[in-house]
Amino acid sequence: MTKRRSPNSWTVVRLPEHDLAEVVLELAAPLLERLGPAPAIDDARAVVALAVTFWNASVLASKHWEYARVKELNELKKRMSGRQTPRDDAATFDLLTERWREHRLDPRLVESWTYEADAAGLPRLLCTMGLPDGVRAEMPPPAEKRVAIAGRFLDEVRIAQSGNTLLSFPAERHSGVIGEDGTATVYAMMPSALQLFAEGRLPRIAGDPIEVAIGGHKLGPMVLTEVRCGGENYRHDIAVLVFRRASAAATK
Repeated sequence: MTKRRSPNSWTVVRLPEHDLAEVVLELAAPLLERLGPAPAIDDARAVVALAVTFWNASVLASKHWEYARVKELNELKKRMSGRQTPRDDAATFDLLTERWREHRLDPRLVESWTYEADAAGLPRLLCTMGLPDGVRAEMPPPAEKRVAIAGRFLDEVRIAQSGNTLLSFPAERHSGVIGEDGTATVYAMMPSALQLFAEGRLPRIAGDPIEVAIGGHKLGPMVLTEVRCGGENYRHDIAVLVFRRASAAATK
């Protein structure tokens, strides 16, 4: 029996900042590169069609939604990985699977798309967006209320929990201060900071510079110079991250 969704049951998700067409083209990039520097538009469109089909099937099958639908992905896998299919098709499916993992929390479906040459003669992908059944979009807060580290807003960091659930903290649970000397102090929820470190976005102390943005102000390349656990004025579940401008940190 097909499971029916309760009209009052929704999975609320934050939509990513990146344009849907951009991430689909990123998924398809290795396949487009195989066509050479100036592929025929029909050949490129066939690659984009495969990427869109794979993207939609993967989004629908995601275990992060309460009403996951795996039929489309299973059928695509069978079609590309069966005994009678070329070995290259199976390798392509594995490649797309690996590349999609970076976008596994993206809930957006491609409802319709076009891939045509623009006014400059360059191919351009345009997409309209939909969402899986039972998923509803949440509007992100304004940039003025958010903190970003290495291109990731802290309120968009998701930490895996048991039972395929994800933990996140709203924008107001993170904050930052920019000092007169350009030093940036970020007060992040400890699980979010640990997740960024695990993903390789938050470097070690005195490591490679990364981008930091506080309240909509992009501070440029910053070096992490100090990490401490919040105490006294801040709870112990707060990670205090101190960043200095890359040029200033180099002279320390």
